[in-house]
Amino acid sequence: MLPADHLDLLAMAFAILPWPEARKAALWELAQGEGRVPAGVADLDRVAADLPRRKAEALSRGARLLLPSDPEVAALMASLPYPVALWVRGTLPPPGPRLAVVGARKATGIGLARARAWCKTFAEAGVAVLSGLARGIDGAAHEGALEAAGPNGQSLGRTWGVLGSGLDHPYPPEHRDLMARMVVSGGGVLTPFPPEALPQKWHFPRRNLLLAAWTEGVLVIEAATRSGSLVTAKLAADLGREVWACPGGPEEPLSEGPNGLLRDGARLVRNPLDLLEDLGLG
Repeated sequence: MLPADHLDLLAMAFAILPWPEARKAALWELAQGEGRVPAGVADLDRVAADLPRRKAEALSRGARLLLPSDPEVAALMASLPYPVALWVRGTLPPPGPRLAVVGARKATGIGLARARAWCKTFAEAGVAVLSGLARGIDGAAHEGALEAAGPNGQSLGRTWGVLGSGLDHPYPPEHRDLMARMVVSGGGVLTPFPPEALPQKWHFPRRNLLLAAWTEGVLVIEAATRSGSLVTAKLAADLGREVWACPGGPEEPLSEGPNGLLRDGARLVRNPLDLLEDLGLG
């Protein structure tokens, strides 16, 4: 096990330095083998010296920069295959059942309504709803969770989003208001990318990994056959998490993804009670 300060340094380096993924993986493997960060790695001294400025930068944006040595993220970090720096606005996903809900950006009206209604039910049952803050199913999932209410009408609406960009460049930009409401309600917005990071397509697999690793499993509501939602589902399966999918007609393009998952062994979900039962909450 690496010392905590070495884990923090690698987490920051992986987040900030423009290294190819192969180089990051090689350094992580070498550090694990040696039990420390190897000496003489270019740029690491600069990363370490810049850490106080980076923490102040996060605070100036109403956020916190959390590293592997921070006790409050220990449980989240333990489920990841490599150390991650997290910029967090609001709260962290709480202990207890957590569910990632994902799907098509260009979703159907039925899919959007389903995501919203089901996530309201999940949140009211005590399940933390996580999603990727994208257009379509993701946004509907967050909106539904925010609508959750208790038996006396008290608000239970909290939800957590993971960005594929930095806090200065939320994507999509029209979800700024949604993100603000998520934070105010007691949920949070998290990202493994520094504030200046733009939404690059190679960022989203890392975002998807966090969604898969931090939850009991992934629910795919609608998705085409080539979809980031299916990437998240595969990551979840590789991590030993559950994969749930909503079935649809074979002639419906956005049912091809979930139907394919079902053919490959995902759990069929007819309604939110099916999934709650699988989580032991039915």
